[in-house]
Amino acid sequence: MEIINVIERIKDKFLENGNPTEIPLLKGKKTFQAVLNEDGISVSNLASQPFLPWSVFEETIMLLNEKSGCAIKGDAMSNKLGETGLPIDSVEGRIAFKVYGKQLGQTVFRRITPIACILEWAGICMNQRGKVVLPNYR
Repeated sequence: MEIINVIERIKDKFLENGNPTEIPLLKGKKTFQAVLNEDGISVSNLASQPFLPWSVFEETIMLLNEKSGCAIKGDAMSNKLGETGLPIDSVEGRIAFKVYGKQLGQTVFRRITPIACILEWAGICMNQRGKVVLPNYR
């Protein structure tokens, strides 16, 4: 998938559904609120740091393209950046390293849930247990 298309597809989905909108969580019964703005998306399920700049979605797609369409999410709750559960080539690790400037061994603020859910809601990725997948990757 091309990176430019990601932001446009997300914006188009907001146009279809309204702004703000409710995004379903992986299990589908609960939702969180997302608000589109010029520089990214603010979400209701990241209390202390609710803003997700466009670069988090761009980096996710770049990683998925590099990893043949499938990347692990990464576990920021139990691991520090670079540890087995949170490698730099996981979605969470890549975003922490590239977007937020975290270094190996540092703790990372968990953002994967709204990122993966927004990408799935917009029809860009499949949000699966432990991984994010680009459908029909070539």
